[in-house]
Amino acid sequence: MLDVVRPSPEETLLTRIGSFFRNLFTHEEKATDSRVHLCHGSCDLIDKGPLADTLVVFREFLDANPNEVITFIIENVSGFAVKDLQPSFASSGIEKYAFTPNPSFSAHSANHAGYQWPTLGQLIGDKHRLVVFIDDKAQPDVVPYILPEWDYVVEIPYSNIHPIKEFPCNQDRPHDGQPRDLLVLNHFGYNRLTIAGKNIDTPLTSSQVKENGYNSLDSLQTHLNTCAKTWGDSRVFNFVTLDYYDVGDRSIFHMVDKINSVGK
Repeated sequence: MLDVVRPSPEETLLTRIGSFFRNLFTHEEKATDSRVHLCHGSCDLIDKGPLADTLVVFREFLDANPNEVITFIIENVSGFAVKDLQPSFASSGIEKYAFTPNPSFSAHSANHAGYQWPTLGQLIGDKHRLVVFIDDKAQPDVVPYILPEWDYVVEIPYSNIHPIKEFPCNQDRPHDGQPRDLLVLNHFGYNRLTIAGKNIDTPLTSSQVKENGYNSLDSLQTHLNTCAKTWGDSRVFNFVTLDYYDVGDRSIFHMVDKINSVGK
């Protein structure tokens, strides 16, 4: 699946979903109206409105597209309890699509190979076409469909500092070195400013991404080839994350389809 960490500002959410965008990374904050809002850092700076309103857009998309599967990865920077997030899922009507793993699965098995994930076809057939992860404060006994991300997912480093000579492939989070079932390929970078010994990282601009070819087919293919040597040819990168999907080579979509063995 392709995820866009920072989309272009002129793109609407519906446009991004329709352009093969199938994974949403979200940041939540509590706004002054006491509802959970989609913000970045502070709702005083960037506030995309109530979480429930965004979930309605996704629910309507799933209603209209019965063969599509969506994944949410919630970055719970504000430390919400899942019981505070669940009402947004319920009121939006999207809760009916949420996937819940078999309760007999032990996520803390030694090699994290004890769970057989359903295929996309099985998720579609079962009408459970929404998979939700959260990186902190998961409580499967309270909201069973909001899954603890680091029980199921590993990712390679995301803090890649420009200029990037070679994207890394080692396991970053979780830091325990144990494999998981799902794998995230982070293919984006940051500018770094160091002041008084403190690093301040800010996202690359779309112009920098374009000028340095970070979203080119060659750049992504080289990254995938390098990581295949680290993880093995048989491992699938379930989520490919990058900035500004509309900057660079549109063939990236076809490559992601190929990775996931879908499409033509």
